[in-house]
Amino acid sequence: MSRLSLGETMGNGNPKSERALDGVRVLDLTWLQVGPQATRLLATFGAQVIRIEWRERKAVDFLRYTPPYAPDHARADGGRVQGVARGRGRPGNYDRGAYFNNTNPGKYGITLNLNHPKGRDLLRRMVRDANAICENFSPGQMDKWDLGYDELRKINPGIIYLQTTGLGKAGVYKDYVSYGPTAQAFSGLTFLSGLPDQAHPAGWGYSYLDHSPGYFGALLLMAAIRRQRLTGAGCYLDMSQCETGLMLSGTSIVEHQITGKPTVRYGNRMPFLAWSPHGAYRCSGEDNWIALSVQSDEQWRALTEEMGSPSWALDTRFTTAAGRKQYENELEDKLTSFTAGCDRYDLMNRLQARGIPAGVVQKASDRFDHDPQLKARAYYVDLPQSEIGTWPVEGFPAKLSRSPAEVGGMTGRAAPKLGEDNAFVYGELVGLSAAEMSALAQEGVI
Repeated sequence: MSRLSLGETMGNGNPKSERALDGVRVLDLTWLQVGPQATRLLATFGAQVIRIEWRERKAVDFLRYTPPYAPDHARADGGRVQGVARGRGRPGNYDRGAYFNNTNPGKYGITLNLNHPKGRDLLRRMVRDANAICENFSPGQMDKWDLGYDELRKINPGIIYLQTTGLGKAGVYKDYVSYGPTAQAFSGLTFLSGLPDQAHPAGWGYSYLDHSPGYFGALLLMAAIRRQRLTGAGCYLDMSQCETGLMLSGTSIVEHQITGKPTVRYGNRMPFLAWSPHGAYRCSGEDNWIALSVQSDEQWRALTEEMGSPSWALDTRFTTAAGRKQYENELEDKLTSFTAGCDRYDLMNRLQARGIPAGVVQKASDRFDHDPQLKARAYYVDLPQSEIGTWPVEGFPAKLSRSPAEVGGMTGRAAPKLGEDNAFVYGELVGLSAAEMSALAQEGVI
């Protein structure tokens, strides 16, 4: 097994040239979101990412059996792009999870039992010719298998090892197990989100700290790969979910350091400037909203004119920024009486035409089915998957001028089926014979 030279075709994927990470091989032991998001980006930039899993239910990536599932009638030759109707599928095998499919495109997939001594020996053999290895197991698990960084760098001194844990590998809480929502709460992000006064902390959407550390992880890995290319040196990257959350917490910690004031929730309002109205306001239809921000008296006058200059808007309490801020509760109630009768997109266009910052609060259906900007940028990419056919997956949010960034990676497809690339990886890359692979499968190793 050897690393690929720059620009060489990798495996059964299509030949690509000038990708930023051509020739880079990554062993991906991650699962859920916090790790796979990082390796997803590396695959997008051209790295050969080999995703390593095991078949037992307790070892299979949770996202493989997390809904939504592809519709039951979706097949390898009949996915959404082939005209298959939408529908909510039932739990089935491990290869129909839509969330997993969207998280792991462009990766090769193999099965390997690390609880078996021969499985660990196989991983060590693969490490010899890898550029990086990534994992987000519970703290200490890789060390229990004698596969931690100190052991693996004896095999390959240039290996880059990214370990992502809830609170980092060192410190008082180093042995704590964490998931995105708990890390988010511990970091302080959950407390910041929600309505003001005595309302409960709301949290930030779906498992925010399972996603963001993945982006930081990709950044760390690419910096380490750059250094590796220049010097040949490897390194150990110890990343904490919670500390990533601290980097996303805005001014709250700095404000406490300087003023000593306790952190409070502001909801959608602007706490530091006299911008008002500043929030999200209900529009016509079911659960439709628009966000707007009036940042000057001139913008307020423009909004008043757009509303038809109702008497309440001409009240002297609202004609100055200070007055609008002082009577913000009443102002928002009055404004909602206007926006509730408006189509959200029409109102957005009208307000923007008057120089008022405004944007529709979009839902998933808006973003996927209707958003003209995302369609113009071809954000959603149709990729085949060997079990459920061709479906759109989320693309990469930037267009690079010279090196391709394609979410299908070197495989040219969406996520791999469980163990889909065993024959290619173990046969062509590792160099096992068919007889050896058959024997290892019988022993429960691969």
